[in-house]
Amino acid sequence: MLSLTLIITHVFIVTTTFAVDIIPREILFQDPKYSSVSLSPDGKQVGYVAPDENGVRNVYTRCSSCSYSRQVTFETEHPILDYIWTAIPDVIIFLQDNHGDENTKIYKKNISATAIAADKTARVVISDKPMVKGVIMVNNLLSDTILVGMNDENPALHNIYAFNCRTDELTLVLRNRRFPQFFFDNDMNIRLASEEGPDGEMIYYRTKNSGPVKTTDPADWVEYLRIQHEDKAITLPLTFDKSDNFMYWIMGENSDLGNLVVFPFEDPAQKEILYTAQKAQIGNVLIHPVDKTLLAVTEVYHKPEIFVANDTFMDDLQYLVNLKPTGSIRIISMSVDMSTWLVTYQSADEPNDIYLYRRWNKKAELFMSTRPELKKYTLNKQVGFDFPARDDMTIQAYLSLPPQAPLLKSTQVPDGDRVYANLGMIPAVPQKMVVLVHGGPKARDHYGFSPMNAWLTNRGYAVLQVNFRGSTGFGKRLTNAGNGEWGRKMHFDILDAVEFAVSKGIANRSEVAVMGGSYGGYETLVALTFTPQTFACGVDIVGPSNLISLVQAIPPEEGRQSLQSRSPLFFADRVVKPIMIIQGANDPRVKQSESDQFVSALEKKNIPVTYLLYPDEGHGVRKPQNSMEQHGHIETFLQQCLGGESQPFQPGQYNSTAIGPAIARLSPQHPSPRGPVAPSIFYRPPIRAQRVMYPPNQNVMNRIFPVQG
Repeated sequence: MLSLTLIITHVFIVTTTFAVDIIPREILFQDPKYSSVSLSPDGKQVGYVAPDENGVRNVYTRCSSCSYSRQVTFETEHPILDYIWTAIPDVIIFLQDNHGDENTKIYKKNISATAIAADKTARVVISDKPMVKGVIMVNNLLSDTILVGMNDENPALHNIYAFNCRTDELTLVLRNRRFPQFFFDNDMNIRLASEEGPDGEMIYYRTKNSGPVKTTDPADWVEYLRIQHEDKAITLPLTFDKSDNFMYWIMGENSDLGNLVVFPFEDPAQKEILYTAQKAQIGNVLIHPVDKTLLAVTEVYHKPEIFVANDTFMDDLQYLVNLKPTGSIRIISMSVDMSTWLVTYQSADEPNDIYLYRRWNKKAELFMSTRPELKKYTLNKQVGFDFPARDDMTIQAYLSLPPQAPLLKSTQVPDGDRVYANLGMIPAVPQKMVVLVHGGPKARDHYGFSPMNAWLTNRGYAVLQVNFRGSTGFGKRLTNAGNGEWGRKMHFDILDAVEFAVSKGIANRSEVAVMGGSYGGYETLVALTFTPQTFACGVDIVGPSNLISLVQAIPPEEGRQSLQSRSPLFFADRVVKPIMIIQGANDPRVKQSESDQFVSALEKKNIPVTYLLYPDEGHGVRKPQNSMEQHGHIETFLQQCLGGESQPFQPGQYNSTAIGPAIARLSPQHPSPRGPVAPSIFYRPPIRAQRVMYPPNQNVMNRIFPVQG
């Protein structure tokens, strides 16, 4: 390939690129060989989901002390979404749905060799009624019984049932007429329930009497805690201690990032702070599976960090961190006695390897590689960084550059950019870039391997992922700042991220695309309608176009006008750049009509659009043949728009179910838009909390670092 020459302050800088092999879509978007990996409660088996010889996702097990694996479920049509172990050896519970409709069905399966030899397809139905979503509410891995929820009377509320995994008996525990959420103690007794109050606060209720509760009638419940609107984004009940008399919570009072606290269940005012978040919200809280004592917590700002509360646990974590110092350790699962662990290391440029750690001899061994076929390819790095939004709010983001892109050193950039050059963020020449917007929006982008990032960077695009206001993980101020800001300040954060990337020489202004799913799809539509000249093209995946129809209720007139002003549907005539829209027909969250009506509005104005509809998918494209087809279409679309690399693709080559036209591009003669839209603000002022001052935090945890050799 040609060498690149860049002139900065009259100094000639000669850089060279190196060729990167194209990673086939078949490797990136087929179902991985190992997913949903977990350890059995006794530590003797490792379960995982993998495609069988017919490409259907089924459950397999592998003994933890040998290399013997076997298939234990034999579903032929619907892939298995997930599974759990139970307290009974060789009995699992697995979940399916109907082509992405999210009406989850629940089945019990005996996976013993004897049972499979007798009838390998045998299973016991726990919940499979049409249009009913089953959920596993609690499984303590000690009792023969699990609790499941079914919305079999009201689509918005789940009744609670007990299912005995030995006798297969299903018993109604509580008929629910009121609460979206319940919380249970270690013996699976219902202790708390919650519902939203009239002013947006979250109200927790406890059962009035000590015995089992059968109904949600107000006479059976009393108010327990009231969490104000501004605090509820980072407030969450976690679990009980071993005695079931104390409870662990993450509390948002008097803190932007949250405190991990414990208090007597009978007196929640007596809070003891166990840990105060330092830079990011508390992520995972690791509790001893038997003793129910605190072991460790994690925070994730750019990368995960572990803070350890238990001295004996410290030795184990230090050994595992030192085993692979460049990765970010994540504990996948543990045996009930904690003698055996499954751990992995998160890294953007290396798919997850899974290690088996035997605690008694302080030794870990590589157990499986989740994507061994990717080992021979060079993958992207992922760098976390901050930038200021136009109102000076700090926004966290990630940048992934093509692995072949040459970088500038800190001595080759202006003083103000040296910190970014030291991070490996400044390419020798501005890159073609895709802004990849996460869904939710109350979610976040994370550090680690991503097939999407690996694919885009391999094709020659920089990938920018922005944790815009409204995202979670960075404190309630950032999350609450997104309230009422769809299509407004949340969109401005994306625009400011692009400006940052252009100003630092990361991206070429004329070669920036926007893409995302769910809320990210909505943002794509906002970008191409409200700011139609900013992006070169956009890909909307299951994004809502009309906020009025999305909420499925008629708001007051003022609210309706505000929602309309934030809805791309009503500004479809402003689209002037290439657009692709992808939709699942069975999507229960963003209905097909959301995409249909936007496409119809474009067609009425003779605006070209590429519309791909998958009749057997839901909120996102999940089946491997459909996923490969989808990414083939996107890859071709982006190549026509930005000019990146592409693996040859012909529509229909993967035998997918996609219904849609060929790639279409806008005509240069299409009229220019009337200008960007600046919808009016739709904002609910936060409700001031009554603050309670906590005692000072006396428990300072130890932070784990690799030992320097």
